[in-house]
Amino acid sequence: MPHPGLPERLPADFPAALAQLGEAEKIGVEEMKLLILLEMAGEPLYGKLAELAGNEESREILLKNGREETAHAHRLKKAIEILTGEEFEIPPMSANPYAAAPPLTELSVEVLRGLEEGEKKGGVDYERMAAAETNAEIAELLRQNGREETKHGERVSTVIDLLG
Repeated sequence: MPHPGLPERLPADFPAALAQLGEAEKIGVEEMKLLILLEMAGEPLYGKLAELAGNEESREILLKNGREETAHAHRLKKAIEILTGEEFEIPPMSANPYAAAPPLTELSVEVLRGLEEGEKKGGVDYERMAAAETNAEIAELLRQNGREETKHGERVSTVIDLLG
């Protein structure tokens, strides 16, 4: 039996999940469940990139981004609980189909540039979701996630500079 925190419609992979979220007019509980999975997948991704980073400063930056991705998931959990009035349990990593670290063997500028753009887009997407949200508390949770996504993109840019 699947974990009760999983969305009803589970896309095949990370890009398909992003596309599904992009099609949503407004973020509801099901979209938040999917977004939680994507945010939780950020920590193993950033952890893998940190392993491959060539210097301590880059490692620390990447690990910080990963920890904050998990914090985003917990804000979405809170938003679900506000919307439903019920406790919500984030699925464990073992139930998250998007949580496997990528099979990278080196940290390339190309990978980092893609991540930088994705983080910046995430900031814009969160702001769009917040603007459509009628509950002020939930809108602020979404905006906080968005501000941090934008900051993640800036940090990834710093890592690119550090790696030369």
